[in-house]
Amino acid sequence: MNRFFSYANRQLSGVLMLAWLSFTPAFASPAPEPQPSGVAMIGNVAFVDHLLNLPADFAVMREQHIPMMIFFHASYCGYCNQVDDRFLIPMRKDPEFQNRLLIRRVKIDADTKYIGLDGKTHDYPFLANQLGVRGVPYILFLAPDGSRITSIQGTAFDYYGYYLSKDIDLATDCAKKPAQPKCDGRKDGAGL
Repeated sequence: MNRFFSYANRQLSGVLMLAWLSFTPAFASPAPEPQPSGVAMIGNVAFVDHLLNLPADFAVMREQHIPMMIFFHASYCGYCNQVDDRFLIPMRKDPEFQNRLLIRRVKIDADTKYIGLDGKTHDYPFLANQLGVRGVPYILFLAPDGSRITSIQGTAFDYYGYYLSKDIDLATDCAKKPAQPKCDGRKDGAGL
């Protein structure tokens, strides 16, 4: 029995010594170098992200003269998942789209909050209502001044890529030259 306690005491002493050494600054290992997160950035905001801070996003949009594409989707929407998988996820990795626009995701049935242009915190249903979103998937393009450029809703899946590409080209052109008549998307609803 004494041999067991002696062995246990030595083991405990060794564990305590290792614990002490690992927390002692002289023996502590250096902090790991920050690893790149793999998130492409435009200015100081992510290229693709959940919509969380409109003032920060719009500051970058005005500075870079780029539009925002907002993808409204829901957890119960299988068609949304197909649009996401086939079109939006590949866009995240395609350098052709980086620095051309900000992509923001809004899951309308999530409890996520965001900071609005008014500086107040709102939930996603508030934004969907403000922008007249009545169904998902819904893609909306906004200019750097918050005006609506164009939107996609209810398009057949086979044509989705065509309309998405056409609207991205329109939105990026309108972000650079907003006074063009083709850039006025108010007929489809209000912007921010």
